[in-house]
Amino acid sequence: MQLNLGKRIRELRKRDGRTQEFLADALGVTSQAISRWEADGGYPDMELIPAIANYFHISIDELFGYSSDREEKIKSVLAEADRVLKNQGFTYYVGSISEEVKTCIDLLRSAADEFPNEPRILSKLAQMLHFWGFSEQGLISEYDGDSGIVHYDINYHAQNTYWQEALAAYEKLLKSNPSAEDREIAICQMVPLYCRMGKFKEAKALAEAQNSIIICKEMLLPMATVGEEMMQYQ
Repeated sequence: MQLNLGKRIRELRKRDGRTQEFLADALGVTSQAISRWEADGGYPDMELIPAIANYFHISIDELFGYSSDREEKIKSVLAEADRVLKNQGFTYYVGSISEEVKTCIDLLRSAADEFPNEPRILSKLAQMLHFWGFSEQGLISEYDGDSGIVHYDINYHAQNTYWQEALAAYEKLLKSNPSAEDREIAICQMVPLYCRMGKFKEAKALAEAQNSIIICKEMLLPMATVGEEMMQYQ
């Protein structure tokens, strides 16, 4: 099977629309090394094998061409997460999260450990943690009727451990070669979450970095700011 490793890497790279240079940067090697591997002129060092498999979101067995139940396991976890989210609906307030959501979060945490850098798992985990943060600690804000400005209790929100874990999962997701859908979900959730927790620099930078044709940064910027600046963007 090892003789087909170069061919397998080339297939996976083209599947994901990546250049040799892009893959080389992600793995910390030269593009010449990638070219040699794909031409069967050499093989990656053994310590690089797990990194290559993780980058393409496959198991090491799959990288070497062996069948694996990895995808079936992931699909099973995602199906359970979708079922739980559907049952929960869109009602999120203090005390609203069901016990099965908490159980599913533990399932997703275990799956994230088993399948590191799998964006679909990270996306569901981050979403559920985000919702759980609402349920456990709530959102505290004060509305100024005269100015129309909303003020968040930043110090309180910054201590929300569920939101801290959600942001870490979202940030890891963005580095894991996610689908366009998972990337959009992550960004649209991260911007207001950053803002509520007082991470204004991160919120605004993430919003401004978006291409308005793909993700409308004009919609994100009011969620990335507070006070008069938010009103201006609105």
